[in-house]
Amino acid sequence: MCLIVIALGVADRYPLLLAANRDERHARPTQTAAWWPERPDVFGGRDLLAGGTWLGADRRGRIAAVTNVRDGEARAAPRSRGELTASYLASGEPAARYAQRLNAAAADYAGFNLLLFEGAELCYSSNRAPSRQLGAGVHALSNAPYGTEWPKTASARDGVQQLLQDDEPLEPLFTLLAERSAGESAEERYRASHFVAGPVYGTRCSTVILLDTGRMLTFAERSFNGAGRLVGEIRETFALEPRAAPASRGAGR
Repeated sequence: MCLIVIALGVADRYPLLLAANRDERHARPTQTAAWWPERPDVFGGRDLLAGGTWLGADRRGRIAAVTNVRDGEARAAPRSRGELTASYLASGEPAARYAQRLNAAAADYAGFNLLLFEGAELCYSSNRAPSRQLGAGVHALSNAPYGTEWPKTASARDGVQQLLQDDEPLEPLFTLLAERSAGESAEERYRASHFVAGPVYGTRCSTVILLDTGRMLTFAERSFNGAGRLVGEIRETFALEPRAAPASRGAGR
């Protein structure tokens, strides 16, 4: 299970707030968030098995995040879903164009939800649901197609709604991501709990990204072990690159 909730264009101080939990097997080799040596403008974690990422951002303020989709299909896919996010951040391609181009290769991946942010634009792409532009508001998804309501997506969205006027939302967002459910079955806990604890599979990291009106981006990540205990924290704040100046009307004449 994974969880991503994004507030777009609805908080006075922050044009974008993102809170996410990455749930994965604890044995899967992972590198915590850092600047990528081969792409020094990209910051995010790395899946050391397949080389991609579940969540990353670059110095232009472009952000990409992916979750898997649980749909009962057990077939092996030739390409890793983490490639979707890493390729977008490496491409410099506009979000909408990248999402459109992805349609031709979507069948090469197991079920995925992909969120791409650029400027004020948030694109959703999937090979299990129609792609769409997501407007201003609070959006949440887990491991079902966008629009499928699970208890955890509803409670996470409501929790972020209550923090939109908070001048310092980072710690409250981490508190929201740490909420656990005591459902009777494992399936109930997976669908309801923001944080999944388990010795084999569970929440490996929680991430909060804040983009403020001064074009400063904060990327904070907390890592957890199989007992659900905090084992590390990384926080990076950087100024976004200046926007490119628009071409003059007389250019090219």
